[in-house]
This record gives sequence, C-alpha cells and structure tokens, in this order.
Amino acid sequence: MAKSLPSGLYAPLPAFFNDADELDIDSYVKHALYVTKPGVIPVVSATIGEAAHLDRQERIELIRALRSALDENNLHETPIVAGVGATSTRETIHFSQDAAAAGADFVLVIAPSYFAAALKANPSAIKTFFTDVASKSPVPVVIYNYPPVAGGIDLTSDDIVDIATTAPNVRGVMLSCGNVGKVSRVTSLLDDSFRTLAGFIDFLLPSVAVGSSGAISPIPNVLPAFAMELWRSTQNLNTPQDWARARRLQEQASSAEAELLTGGVAGVKYLLNQQFGYPSAPRLPLQPLSEDAARRLLQKKHLKQLRET
Repeated sequence: MAKSLPSGLYAPLPAFFNDADELDIDSYVKHALYVTKPGVIPVVSATIGEAAHLDRQERIELIRALRSALDENNLHETPIVAGVGATSTRETIHFSQDAAAAGADFVLVIAPSYFAAALKANPSAIKTFFTDVASKSPVPVVIYNYPPVAGGIDLTSDDIVDIATTAPNVRGVMLSCGNVGKVSRVTSLLDDSFRTLAGFIDFLLPSVAVGSSGAISPIPNVLPAFAMELWRSTQNLNTPQDWARARRLQEQASSAEAELLTGGVAGVKYLLNQQFGYPSAPRLPLQPLSEDAARRLLQKKHLKQLRET
C-alpha cells in the first residue's frame, strides 16, 4: 500500500526569477524555509508556483534545491509535494518520474486542459488519465481538482472515488473547486488512508468538520505562523470555547485569503518582495502588479492587520 498523504496545511511555493528570467534558487530556498519551519508542507510547481511557466529541468532543479535545504535544516521528515501537470498522459508520467528522482514524496496531478472540451465530453477519458499516471508514478499521486485552471474540468465525488478505488497509488485529492459537500462525500466513501484536502484555507474549518485532513492555500506564504495557528485550532474542538476560537481564526483567514487572491501570482510575489526583497516579477505573459493595484493590496484591511500583528 502506498504511503498516506500527511494531514496539515500545504503552501504552493512561488518560483522566483532574476533579471535574466532565470530561477533565483537562493530566494526560493530562503522562502521555502520560512514557510516550512513552522510546520507548513511545501508544494512545488503548483498554480502559484507558475508551473505552466517552468520547463522540465527547472521543475527538477526546484525539487532538488528544496530537498537539500530541508535536509540541511533538520527537516528530514517534511515531505515535498510536486506539481507534475502537463497536457498529455505521457508527459505527466515523465514529470512524475522526474519529481520522484529529484526527491519529491508525492506528485500533484491536475487534469490536462488543452483539449478540455473533448475530455469533458468523455468522462471516462479523465478517469483513465489519472489511473494511467498513477500506474507509472514512482510515488503516490494526489489529484488536484481545480476547474478554473483545468479548462473547467471538475471531477465529481463519484469520479474521485472511482479513480481512488481503481488506482491504489492515488492517495489524496486537493479540492480547489471549493465544494464542502464534495469533501464530505469523498471522506464518507473512502477510508482514512485516502486524504481529502480543502483547496483553499477559507473553508478549512467546515471541511475539517466533515472529515478533511487539511488545506492548500497561498496564505502560508505570507503568514505561515498564523496559518498554523488556525490549523492547530481545527484539531482541538472539544469545547464551545475551542469552536469559538477556531471560528474567529477561520473568519480572519477567509477574509485575508480573499484579499490575497485579488492580486494573483503577482500579488503574492509583490508582498514577499516588500517583506523580504525577493524578485517580484512573474514570468511573461503574466505582468507585475501596477502601482495602483500594489497600493490597494498593501491597504487590504485583513491582510494588513495580520501582517502587522
């Protein structure tokens, strides 16, 4: 049996690029340690990490650098989840094999989007895609259900259960579709060895209440200690006071995440540039924030309060 995905909070780490549009590994490693030392689990080459803008060798380089940095800082037990999304089954399998060889413990697989209309017309093709990738991946597979970046492909709870039942190497799902009902259905139909994660921190608490094992969110990139405080509160819900505290933290996180997402990839990078001096420019065709957008992001009420706490 493949190992289970750990419970907890996951952060999609942004990639940083220097003025020559090459990876800035030093900034990447420094930021990764800032995020992971409080207990957040890193995700390489996901949406915030500009996976679509990274070539095959760059993906490998990021995983190797992260694994080395974690080990050098006595974070040997911190797993790495690596995004391996691609437009074909063949390339996704190649990326998963690369990731495992570079040091990833799990691979995050999103449905291919280029021929999304054809795939949506034939749902069995999507299931076959995930089972084929899982059969060739050297490490366990996590389904990444994120319709806006997958051409609108949205796996149902039945789809996810069918895939997990057919392919034992599929060990979890990140539901960035934002559907708490789907979290409940999947957790009720699969055993605890299969982990279901909320796709954003803004529905972590209600998702935990129906069986979720955690969440993936960009918030830990800028507020890792606060994010872990919220996570720990959801794991201690024995009294009305515990629930009240978790709800208060959840409300803060939901508002802050919504504000952060208004800036997209460029917004996350801009805030990190302001705090740590990391390069702020995304890769073209994405554009840096305009001066007006940057000013508005800095003044977002909930983000500002938490960053100044």
